[in-house]
Amino acid sequence: MSNGQAESEGSHAWEDLYKNVLFEADVHKMPRRIELAKHAVLDRLEDANCAKHKQPLEEGELLALRRAHRTLRALEQLYVPEVARKMSA
Repeated sequence: MSNGQAESEGSHAWEDLYKNVLFEADVHKMPRRIELAKHAVLDRLEDANCAKHKQPLEEGELLALRRAHRTLRALEQLYVPEVARKMSA
């Protein structure tokens, strides 16, 4: 596998983790899945903006990352008790 393919696959890892959250049926697994997906989204944004080893965003990816992050934050309020308590305080 070439380095370009590895970078491309790595840049889309966040999408797989995000989809895992959207299709998770076990509410007990949701908090961990949400956490993993949020970190992956933020890591991808960091990879795209890091001066060293920059991995540019593909067309439309920034919008997709923003929407995914917003959705994950909303799901976090529903499925992660600590976050829900902070939001209502």
